[in-house]
Amino acid sequence: MLSSCQIRKVSVDLYVPGKIEYPPELRTLLVTSRYVPATGVYEDVQWGGYESVDSVKWKLSEALVDSLGKELVRGNHFLVKVRHNPRMLKNNTAGFPEPQPWEGMTELIKKEFVQGVLLIEGFDYGTGPVSILPVSGGFLARRTDSVTMAVRVYEPLKRRLVEDSVFCFNKIFEGAGTSREAALQALPGGPLGAYWVIGAAAAGYVGQVLPGSYPEKRTFYQRGDSLLLVADTAIKKGNWNRAEAKWTYLAYRSKDSSLQALGSYNMVLACERDGRLNQALGFARRSERLKPDRKTREYIALLEKKMNAYQEKIKKGDIIRNW
Repeated sequence: MLSSCQIRKVSVDLYVPGKIEYPPELRTLLVTSRYVPATGVYEDVQWGGYESVDSVKWKLSEALVDSLGKELVRGNHFLVKVRHNPRMLKNNTAGFPEPQPWEGMTELIKKEFVQGVLLIEGFDYGTGPVSILPVSGGFLARRTDSVTMAVRVYEPLKRRLVEDSVFCFNKIFEGAGTSREAALQALPGGPLGAYWVIGAAAAGYVGQVLPGSYPEKRTFYQRGDSLLLVADTAIKKGNWNRAEAKWTYLAYRSKDSSLQALGSYNMVLACERDGRLNQALGFARRSERLKPDRKTREYIALLEKKMNAYQEKIKKGDIIRNW
């Protein structure tokens, strides 16, 4: 019988999915674009026929890529690389062209040392009509600018599209003045207003993607084997990856079934912490099969409850999961 002194209680931040959920294990991203605003037939764009390129709109699309990269890094959940104009088939509309070939995307992620690619497939920027309303003491000018972006997130090694949606973001600008002309002049115009909208669109999209967390108490086995002690030390230093590597080794390669059960139980915590609920349930059931006890059964019941609540949110559309 294993002594209770082997159990350690720890406070962890558990994963909460965003509105748009990426796979929890997808942590490194290349952010780039295939959009080139050249007029003319699609084939001309493919082969560099950029004679009629709208340079302003092209710069705005590149600014969107930069802004997305900065916002994703700010959440401290993703490691991000930003690249402009990689070698890939181009597009000149706001909608979706055919997906990129998997072979090329696989070569790209190996070259950039990332797991996935967030690709702006299409882009458009527009300004709406200006309305001027009389208000107390003067006039109020109002204009709505919009950004449309077609986003695909590729995970080439698993051959799956994590995200495949078109998003539209609107920004309302207002300017006040004592006359109609003064109100019009108070509206931000030119590149300043456009870049402002681009930044708001990037922040709005990333705000739906970044996962959250909440603190909770959990337990794990810290003694019983030298690898458990190494993992315990790693957790005290905040190195969860090292701890998970040791626990995985015990769960699958230990010759002692009791140690396999301990490693499996600890892996439940590692998986739940990162939002890998299916994997967490698998390890919990494996631990229960190897060493049945009340603690593990309670953990399984908790995970099943979380999984059911998660699936219900997906059905209701509270969480958008395309993969």
